Amino acid sequence: MVKSIFELPEYRPYEGRFMHRMTKYQRLRRYYEGSIYDDSMFKLAHRLYAETKALMSFLARAVDLDVALIPGVMAPWTLAAGTQQAIIDAQAQLFAWSSWGVTGDEWLEDGATLGEAMLKIVPGAGMVQMQRLRPELAMTVRHIDPDTQATVEMALIVDRSAIDSQGQNYEYGEIITPSEIRTYYNGDPHGYNGAPDRIENPLGFVPIVVVQNDGDCRPTFAKALPSIDAVNELASYLGNIIGRHAEPQWAIRGAEQGDLTKSGNNVWFLPAGSEIDAVLAKIDIPGALAFIESIKGETKGNLPELAFDDLRSKDQIATETLEVQLVELDAKIWKMRRRYDDALGKAQQMSALAAAVMGIGGIEGLLNAHSFDYKRPIRPISEFEQIRLEEVRLALEMQKATMSGDALTLNLSSNLPSDKNALSVGGA
Repeated sequence: MVKSIFELPEYRPYEGRFMHRMTKYQRLRRYYEGSIYDDSMFKLAHRLYAETKALMSFLARAVDLDVALIPGVMAPWTLAAGTQQAIIDAQAQLFAWSSWGVTGDEWLEDGATLGEAMLKIVPGAGMVQMQRLRPELAMTVRHIDPDTQATVEMALIVDRSAIDSQGQNYEYGEIITPSEIRTYYNGDPHGYNGAPDRIENPLGFVPIVVVQNDGDCRPTFAKALPSIDAVNELASYLGNIIGRHAEPQWAIRGAEQGDLTKSGNNVWFLPAGSEIDAVLAKIDIPGALAFIESIKGETKGNLPELAFDDLRSKDQIATETLEVQLVELDAKIWKMRRRYDDALGKAQQMSALAAAVMGIGGIEGLLNAHSFDYKRPIRPISEFEQIRLEEVRLALEMQKATMSGDALTLNLSSNLPSDKNALSVGGA
């Protein structure tokens, strides 16, 4: 009797890759959650442990800010200007079916934390949903179909922490190819919710979309990990020392071993004239704290999302300085946003195709080509900044009109504060 689908000859070649992914992504989640040191003796040095926990909070804040900024804080996932209303309505319907206000954040959190995120398109019950698929539980590969010998795309979904209706832990397995869907229970073929364990795939494609933060599939805090690991090394070293010396050793002078009498665990009776001293390990706690403080500064420097901390500490700062300090964050979000926009666009079209195949109406508009507004702001724009940008835009329009020699009159009263007068420019 098998215990896992990876014991089956057809899927055994993928076990190594799958386990590597699962181990890597589980470790990255522990960085984000701040639990990477929880199994260490290092907790005995409370002050040091408290400092290292603060490093973990930096990573979580960077991820959370990326999740907020990638969709666009002014109008999340806004479609490009001029998009047909039917497409806008179809997107709104798909978002409602998919509970996108929650699913979308979880999907982005996976990507920022692990460097990779997945969406699974699931039709059923008169609607189609984009469901977040945890990357540590899934993998897509090129697979040789044993029946046709053709090379096809295949998705493996394996959850070794699944709980059945009896409250028992088991391994859930699901295999999806363009032609069929197969499900397993602890490696044995098993149908769920009344369905057989092997059914034809009605869609004709693998309904999973994968997106990576960059070509190397790195988490958003990848640059900070070497600094964090330096602290981890120090934590392990000090943890071993503290563990070895949790109970001090004693040195007794002026007495023979036979002269010593012990009462209980802590009291010794010594002959007159003898001395006893505790032998303690010399641990440079202040030096270690100073080292961690320097690492904290280096970690923050590698996370452009935390540039806001430095800006908040200043009473006054010029707008130009603000832009310079945040340009690294803007560039990072822009690069990530392009990838997530593209992936979500593919997921929307795949959802519309699945709906058409299953005879579900309401989102057919998403079959048409569409894209997100790539100009949507990365950061919130204050009212003052909006006014200034509008002034710059209008100034450029007037300059172009003057250079073209055409007569032009612009009424600015509707675009500027009420105390601004209408401006007129007359071409010669």
